[in-house]
Amino acid sequence: MIKIITATLLTLLLTACGSEENGQDKKFDTTKHQDSTIPSNLEELKKKVTSTDTQPTDTKVDTKQKTSESFSKNIFELNTIDGKKIHIDEVENGILMQEYKGKVVFLLFFGYRCPPCLGEIPELIQLKKNKNLEIVAIEVQRLPIDQMEAFKKEKGINYTLLSGEDEENSKFISYIGQRARWGGSIPFLVVLSPKGEVKMVHVGGISLTDFQSIYENVLQEK
Repeated sequence: MIKIITATLLTLLLTACGSEENGQDKKFDTTKHQDSTIPSNLEELKKKVTSTDTQPTDTKVDTKQKTSESFSKNIFELNTIDGKKIHIDEVENGILMQEYKGKVVFLLFFGYRCPPCLGEIPELIQLKKNKNLEIVAIEVQRLPIDQMEAFKKEKGINYTLLSGEDEENSKFISYIGQRARWGGSIPFLVVLSPKGEVKMVHVGGISLTDFQSIYENVLQEK
């Protein structure tokens, strides 16, 4: 069973827009993780978080597969702010969101008071017009759940929002942190293919042109 990071530790870990992890390559672990635990070095990762803005950093995905691994279904049931569910399966080389199977998914971790994150919102709104794309954005700077709907309306957001304050969503944040060896720097993007394969992990802001290019390249691989 995946352990839950305490609320205090999550707050410390996910409050800055940047950290010393910027510029380091990351590999998304593609092996079975249902029975794994959150890494013991999170205290060290917490110390790395600073208030320095993050510069864009592309990271490579580890596509090496381990044989004899069985991947699990329904490892998470995420809760959107409008009461919908997103069911997560483990698949080879990534994770699959059952409700968005067959679409490119941009899984984004952002903060309501992170300037680079806020700067991406208009671009994501424009990007959502692509019919084969789903954007799932999880707020990790602890904006109260009861304020998320107002935030969505204020920004005119047309894509799926989740609150990191939700217990199940919080577990999922920890899970992604483990698999991507992510220290908490935001904005943080995981790009999933229509089959759930992780195609890109990126720390830092992205332009609309680059967002569109990433989407088109992943879609063409379908």
